[in-house]
Amino acid sequence: MEHAAHNPDEEQFIVRNLKEIIQILTDLAKRHEMLKVSFKHDVCLTNIISVDVKNHAVYLDIGLDDAFNSRLLASHQVVFSKDNGIRIKWTSTNISLATLKDGKAIKIAIPQTLMRLQRREFFRLATPIVNPLPCLIPVSDEANPDLDRTLELTLVDVSLGGIGVIYADPLDSRLVIGASFNQCKISFPEVGETSLTLQVRNITKVTLKDGVIKHRIGLQFIAPSRGNEGLINRYTYNLERQVMAVASNM
Repeated sequence: MEHAAHNPDEEQFIVRNLKEIIQILTDLAKRHEMLKVSFKHDVCLTNIISVDVKNHAVYLDIGLDDAFNSRLLASHQVVFSKDNGIRIKWTSTNISLATLKDGKAIKIAIPQTLMRLQRREFFRLATPIVNPLPCLIPVSDEANPDLDRTLELTLVDVSLGGIGVIYADPLDSRLVIGASFNQCKISFPEVGETSLTLQVRNITKVTLKDGVIKHRIGLQFIAPSRGNEGLINRYTYNLERQVMAVASNM
């Protein structure tokens, strides 16, 4: 069995769903992404050749240095990682040699968990313009509960750290920098609905080509639950795959 060792700070970015893990590894193979292999004092680069779901195995390219390969196969804990762009990392504890039709390869079990970290400052993915996603923000009035209402804002982008939304002019008086709202709902297609605490981080007035004034608002996720983090992570991952699929067909 494969058990990944993760830092406490990485725990919220751990993927445990087997189908997601297989998809992430398969995408790495399709894009021929280079992975860093680290064990003891050795480091090298490799890439995934294929993911064998039936046999629960992952095959990776093997180096030309026989002495290095011997140390790798004898190691009890090997870390595989991708540090550029979206960070991916997992640990394997049983490394073996396999013979494929094209030659020898490293064989590991499909990891039970892996870390996938999409840093906010690097990636902010645009959300669909057609059928845009609404963000529903409940606004309560403690003095007069009858005046409680729900604001509907339109998503324009999303990251693991927060979302960007558009709101019509005039701006609602409760939408000010620093304001926080609980139980905000976003229904991500094919993923699920979140219930989040959002905090207003920035507000920018935007004048569209037709002269219509809108407000672009940056909202930060505040201490999202693991379940909500998983939903956000899956949705951003799906968006990224869609973007890459479109780019590859251009």
